[in-house]
This record gives sequence, C-alpha cells and structure tokens, in this order.
Amino acid sequence: MVGVRVMGWFGEDPKPKAKARKKTSSSKATGRKTAKKKPRSAPKVSAGVKRTTSKRSSQKIKVYSPAKSQSGKSQTRRSGNTSRKRTSGRSSVQMVDVDFFPFGLFKSQKPKRSKKRSASNKNKIYGDGWGPRGRPLFSAFSLLYWSSVTVLWASIALGGLLLFYTVTLPDPLVAGLKQRGQAIKVLASDGSVIAERGLVKDYVRLEQLPKFVSQAVIAIEDRRFYSHLGFDPIGFSRAMFSNLRKGRLVQGGSTISQQLAKNLFLNSDRTVTRKLREMGLSFWLEAKFEKQEILELYLNRVYFGHQTYGIDQAARRYFGKRAVKLTLPEAAMLAGLLKAPSRLNPKSNYKAAKARAKLVLLAMKRSGFISPMTLKTALIAPAQLRKRRLPINSNYIVDWIADLVPEYVTDYKSDLIIETSIDRDVQMQADGRVRHYLSKFGKKKNVRQASLVMMAPDGAVRAMVGGKNYQRSQFNRAIKSRRQTGSTFKPFVYLAALESGFNSNSLIFDRPTSFNKWQPRNYKNIYRGQIKLSTALAHSSNVVAVKLMGTVGVAKTIETARRLGLRGEMKKDLSLALGTAEQSVLELTSAYVPFANGGRGVFPYVIKSIRTFNGRVLYKHKKATMGQVVSGTHVNQMNKMLRQVLKVGTGKIAKLNGHDIAGKTGTTQRFKDGWFVGYSGHYITGVWVGNDNGASMKKVTGGGLPARIWSDVMSFAHKGLPRRSLLATSTAPVALNGWKEVGMTRRIKPQFFEKALQ
Repeated sequence: MVGVRVMGWFGEDPKPKAKARKKTSSSKATGRKTAKKKPRSAPKVSAGVKRTTSKRSSQKIKVYSPAKSQSGKSQTRRSGNTSRKRTSGRSSVQMVDVDFFPFGLFKSQKPKRSKKRSASNKNKIYGDGWGPRGRPLFSAFSLLYWSSVTVLWASIALGGLLLFYTVTLPDPLVAGLKQRGQAIKVLASDGSVIAERGLVKDYVRLEQLPKFVSQAVIAIEDRRFYSHLGFDPIGFSRAMFSNLRKGRLVQGGSTISQQLAKNLFLNSDRTVTRKLREMGLSFWLEAKFEKQEILELYLNRVYFGHQTYGIDQAARRYFGKRAVKLTLPEAAMLAGLLKAPSRLNPKSNYKAAKARAKLVLLAMKRSGFISPMTLKTALIAPAQLRKRRLPINSNYIVDWIADLVPEYVTDYKSDLIIETSIDRDVQMQADGRVRHYLSKFGKKKNVRQASLVMMAPDGAVRAMVGGKNYQRSQFNRAIKSRRQTGSTFKPFVYLAALESGFNSNSLIFDRPTSFNKWQPRNYKNIYRGQIKLSTALAHSSNVVAVKLMGTVGVAKTIETARRLGLRGEMKKDLSLALGTAEQSVLELTSAYVPFANGGRGVFPYVIKSIRTFNGRVLYKHKKATMGQVVSGTHVNQMNKMLRQVLKVGTGKIAKLNGHDIAGKTGTTQRFKDGWFVGYSGHYITGVWVGNDNGASMKKVTGGGLPARIWSDVMSFAHKGLPRRSLLATSTAPVALNGWKEVGMTRRIKPQFFEKALQ
C-alpha cells in the first residue's frame, strides 16, 4: 500500500538536517579508520506514482512500500556509539516530490518528531503558511465557497418569506389610500365644541405644503428616501449597531415606506413576522407608487401625538394654523415629533421638543436643504405654541368618552359627533380650582394630586377632573384609581342601621371599646359618651360606626353599599366601617346620588347621543335608573344627619349659602387620602386629594383642602339656581333586580339596642 501526503501551497515540508557525526576520542586513540558510508539507494516507487518537479515548490509524497527484506529477520546497524534496528517485514518509507492540487485541502501527515526541541527551534514558525508548520488555518477557496452558498440560501429564504407576506397583505388600492381617517367631535351640553380628535380636515396635497416640510421629515427620518427601494440596508445596519452598542433601542431603521406600510395595514407589535410583512409591503408600495405619492400619504397618515394624525391636524393643534402656513421652525418641531410623539410632545415637554427641532434643522443643513444663514435664523426664533382656550383637563373626559364609544356603537368607521352632559363653564371652574389649591398648598401640605366628579341627580356627569395636569400624567384618577374611602363610607353603615330599626335619635355610647382584641380610636382620641346617632355621624365617631356594623352585621352593610352603587372589593370584617374598602371617585359620588334625588339609584353617564356628520343617529341616551334603592323615610333621616356634618361637624368649611346641602368628610390612616362628598338638590360632587404613591400628607383631612375645593366649585355651579329641598316624598317600595326588599331583612328589637351597644 502506498500512503500519499500532500503539503500546503505555502511551503515545503521542512526536513531536519542530519547532524554530522563527530569522531569519538576512541577512534583517534586506536587509529582505526572510519568506514565510509555508502549512500542508500532510493526505494522504488509503487506503480501509479509519478515523480515530477514543481516550479513553485516541491511537494513531498510519502510512499509506504509493502516489500519485505529477504531474510525476514530484524537487522541491526551500528555506527559509533549508536545503533539502529530495522525489523524486516515493516513497510519502508520514502519521500517523493510531486506537483499536486495547489490549495492544500488534504490533511498533512508528518513523521513523528521528537518532543524535545532545542531552545533555538522552540518558537520557530515553519514554512510560510497561515498556521504553524505551514498548515493553512482555513482555505481561502473553501471560505469563499461556503460564504457564497450561505448568502445564496439566505437570500432565497428571505425572498420567499417576503413574497409570502406580500401576497397575504391587503391591496392598498382597495383600502383607499387617500381616504382621511375617522373624526370625533365632542360637544358640551350647550352644543359648543370641547374637543376634536382624528383627521377632521381635508387631505393635504404635497405640492400645497412648503417644500421644507417634506425636507425636514426626509432629513431626520429617511435621508436616503429617494435612492432606496423601500428598505435601507445602510440605515438599518447603522441603527442596529447603535442599539447593540447602547444595549437598548435608541434608533429605528425603518424607512418612510416601511412606516407608511405599518400605519396603513399593520400593528405596532415588535415581532419578526410583523417586520417581514412591513418590509414586503414597503417593496410593493415602491413598485406601485411614485416617491412623491408615498411621501404625501405618509404626511397625511403619520401620528403626531395627542390623538392627532396627519400634518394638517398637527399644525392646527400645536400652532393654531393650517399646514400650508407652517414656518421652517414649526415644520422642524413637527418632524422631530415623529421619533417619540409622547415623550417629545411640545405641549408636555417643550424643552425636549425644542432640542429635537434643533437636531432636525442641523440634519437639513447637512443634507443641503437649507443654507447656514437660514439655519442660524431658524435657531434664533424657534417655534412657539398657541395658547388654547379650552381647559387643559377636558382631555380626561375625552379619553373616557373615547373608551366608551365602542360600547354604544359597533360600526363607527365614519366621522362621529358625540354630545355629552358636560357643563363647559363648570368644567373649566372645576379644573381651575383643583389646579389653584394644589399649587397653593401642594408643597406645604405634601399633596400632589386631586380628582373631582360632579353629577346631576339623574346620574349625568357635569364635570370631571382626573388629575392636576393632563400633559404630565394622562392617568384618570376619577375613574381608574381606587383609594380607601375613610369615613365617607360611614353613611352606608348608618343607613343599614336605620333599615334595621335604628333612627337618627337613637342613643349610643361613644367610648373606648375592644372588638376581639382590636380597639378602634376616634380622631384625636376624643370620646363624647352617650350621644345620638346624628351627633356620632356629624363628628365621625369611629367607635360608634364599628358598634353599629357589629350590631347589624357586616353582610347587611355590604348589601346596602352594593345596592347604592359601590362596586369595589369589600372585606367582611369590622374595619370596613372605617372605610378600608377601595372605591373610585365616580363610584362613591354616584352612591351618594340617592340621598339627593329621593332614594333612586342611578347609572352614571356622560354620552347623551352619538351621530354621524351626515346626521344619522347611532345612539341616544334613554333615562334609566336602578329603581328605588332607599325608602323616602330613610332618605330623610340620612339627610337630617348629614346636614349636621356641615353645620356643626367635620365639614363646616364646606358652605353653600341659600341651598339645602349635606355631605360627609373622610380621612384615611396616616393622612394618605382626604375626601369630601356633598350634595344639594341640583348637584352631587365628590373630591379626593392625595398622592399617587400613597405618601402621607401633612395632616390634610377631608374637612380641609377637599372641602375648600368642593365649596368653590359648587358655589360657582349654583349661581342663579333656585333652592331645592332634599326632602324625599317618594313612597315607592325598595326593591331592585334581585336585591332583597328592606322590609324582609333582619330587624333588631328595641329592647336589645342598649344592651348591644354598651
């Protein structure tokens, strides 16, 4: 058998030079002549192996000969002090120089070398190859080959996926590319406009806009817009490198065509599937439409924050003008919004929007769209926002309405006009008073937020404030936040007691009492001894409330609260009497409405009607109540007790001259929440103050700051209104949709009152 070893292209297989043998001292001494060695004859090369010579380098071939020696025995050869032993029958080896395939693809097999090396040869690099001993680490040919194969198959796979996703997408022509979006116009109760959202203006042609509007968008969003075919590999690679370097998403690699595809047909999910569909449709758009048409569609569809879509609506919202009249600084600020419409919104963060507009102007200068002198002029006079006439916090109501619309109409693709129950002037006053008192006492009292709801006796919402500043926080605390109600829950405990046989003049002891090792305490540890229920409620006695709940039962109290409209979770323990259950301002305010309207439960509402711009009525509110949830007799007794709260009790600050009013204060543990809910025959208003993080205020009680806000707003709302008595005249039975009739509930015999309440 012949074994062949081919060395690399980059050098010959080095063969260690044979060291010359030194004459030993013994040979000199004896005078013996050293026999001259005869050169070995070259072994024969097996058939099929040809000896050739390469001009570039000699290639070595090892040939293993199967021939055996004649004797078949081992032979020993001595030389000087050394001896070599050859075993007959082993294959002989010889090296042959040949020309072979020049890339060195075969593995080199070398004769074993001694593990020991001289110091001079220890770090020697053999040959001229890429690796040690002339071995190439990786062939250039194989690297090129496999790279080409990988790129080819990846391209085929990507092309197939893009083709698949492009075919499955809807046809933009069928979808109607140049149709404007849906418009929603919100009207107050007097018919005046309080908000407009959506694309409510005409479609703007690109040639109608100043040239710098489109130039600003291209410079900051897609500077190679006119050179790519829908996907920009350079921009995408740059964005990915920046994101990897920062370890977070700091740049987006989508072109204007990709963004248009997403806005028209896709969602904002960050998935590979969505990105492939977006890329496929961007190629489709580039093939079907001109660059100018794509840019025009994009400017009329893109989102600019605050529920504003399209360049024309954005110009009206932020600068009070049409897009055709935009200036260069204004166009730069709008173009800067596209990266992060919420974070860079000039209404909420003008400083950040101004800095972003500067970057847009610099990008326009680098792209050659504007001159250095124009840049300097634009930086000296940045864009200024218009001052809006509408109250800022009307947006809380509009957000709530936008969430409610799908519940009333199923097909609302056309433009809608929504008529509401909001009183424009009262809404403005409520927003102004909340902002005023929070600005005046917020830092001093460590209170940062407040919310308010005003309702009519039929459940119509007249005003709503969801927080101090909508621009800084869009969270609506009036309907989405649930906080402990404190003593504002006590009227439901007292109502349950009245329905069980108590009355407003029933006597009860107000003194320290323990309930299963738990001892509730009154505010400032003030106890008044034997007092009437009306006096106990006026001074918000904690001990009396817990005694009443323990007597009538926790389940009975929860049933009463549910019947009047409270929907929050209520734990079945005596601490519920102190207001540990969490409720929203809207729910708590609506639960007080039966005390103001004679005992009828209500469903709060804000939408009166919904119609299209063509006049087609899609929804109209119909009067609906929960029925008689409190008897007229008990309503009068509750009003009698709650009047005392404002006259001699904890709510004396809340005044409304010339009107019959009642209400209740509430303060939670460690002054985390302050409440005041009060009412007249015309309006019911609930006010909450506190902090979003639950931090304690500096001794703010329900009879302090909340009562002041309530008094100012209610005084404004009652201007010119006649006095309306809270006396209930209804004799309808109390029953509603499965609720137990009050007369069927357990009643306490009078002889057990005094014993139970000691």
